[in-house]
Amino acid sequence: MTPAAAVRSLVRTAGWGGRGRRAGPRDRARSAVLTGFALAAAANLGLAAVVETRRPEWRDPEYFHRQKQLTRLVRGDRGQGHARPLVVVLGGSRPQMGLSPDHLGLGGGPTDPRVFSLTQSGTVPAGARLNAARLFASGISPDFVLVEVLPPVLTDPDLARHPVPTGRLGCADLAAALPYHSHSVGSWVVARAAPLSSLRVPLVAHARLADVLPPGPARSDFLWTDMRPTGWSPFYPAAWTAADWVPRLAVAREAYTRRLAREGVRPEHDRAVRDTLADCRARGIRAALFTMPESAGFRTAYPPGRRELLLAHVAALGRECGVPVFDTSAWVFREIEFMDGHHLLGPAAERFSARFGRECVGPPFAALGRGSPRHAGRGRGPRSGAGRRRCSRRCSGWRRRSRR
Repeated sequence: MTPAAAVRSLVRTAGWGGRGRRAGPRDRARSAVLTGFALAAAANLGLAAVVETRRPEWRDPEYFHRQKQLTRLVRGDRGQGHARPLVVVLGGSRPQMGLSPDHLGLGGGPTDPRVFSLTQSGTVPAGARLNAARLFASGISPDFVLVEVLPPVLTDPDLARHPVPTGRLGCADLAAALPYHSHSVGSWVVARAAPLSSLRVPLVAHARLADVLPPGPARSDFLWTDMRPTGWSPFYPAAWTAADWVPRLAVAREAYTRRLAREGVRPEHDRAVRDTLADCRARGIRAALFTMPESAGFRTAYPPGRRELLLAHVAALGRECGVPVFDTSAWVFREIEFMDGHHLLGPAAERFSARFGRECVGPPFAALGRGSPRHAGRGRGPRSGAGRRRCSRRCSGWRRRSRR
């Protein structure tokens, strides 16, 4: 049967516009059902095309709203003739709340570094790898990338198998995401074929109906609506007491105690970090790894010796990949300065960011604005000789050894 004949058959079956006997109740019911199916299929097909092209923020709002904001800032700098080196932060909710680009103390002049937090809550190493690939595919090429490593998740096999919800992925994301994902292309096709169902939560939020439709109190649109122009999403509570942070710390500690019960770093997490750094290196982009602070109460979730082993693994990653490692996990903050033992509140985030800028990233970031080879040419970075450096860093000194 040809396609035209199939369409004519469907029209006759549904009773759309055809001549013949007068339609009875059964015919009208069948017509209504088939019309509903056709409209639902058309709506899902149209929406699937839209979220793949013009509105990717409808499928992954937390990331793509930030990427669009970063694009606006970069275009604004170029339009004003500013030559600001671009520094991008990749990671999860810890730096999203706790690392403020505005408080690093790097200046805001036309040649000072532009720092942007391209972070996303719940991001594990494979998620950071995906977001780096998305950034590079958008045509934005940063001069420096800071990649957060979350030591407690490195041992979690569940997050290794399901690092990113399938509905968030676009067709262009599959090459970067599926190597670390237990889901197949078929599961992605199923999710994309019915976006009205798989994307109902962000769609309701973007339609400004989150106050009247589910998930109601569990809404998450604050993750992108409350972000600052630099991508930072701080939390400044009007009041904060032990009644607020103690139960939250207990919940976080219980969740991470389960994750840390497994021994050994999962190879999927390790490979994703290495691949992210390799992507940066292939584009001449400098990179660094960093960890965020954890309170003394949160650190009790680690079995004896486990935290030291995980931090040693992160340091080894830095040495092997030739990038600095900024380990701030033991920087001391009071329990009341955390939301739950590992997410800094706004005032503490300001102080942490200022110290992070002074002690960790200030010297290398300042060098970006002094006519570095990459920044001057906006092209490939140094390849060999004195220009290639292998760095190892623990926030106490910037030690460089030339590769020969």
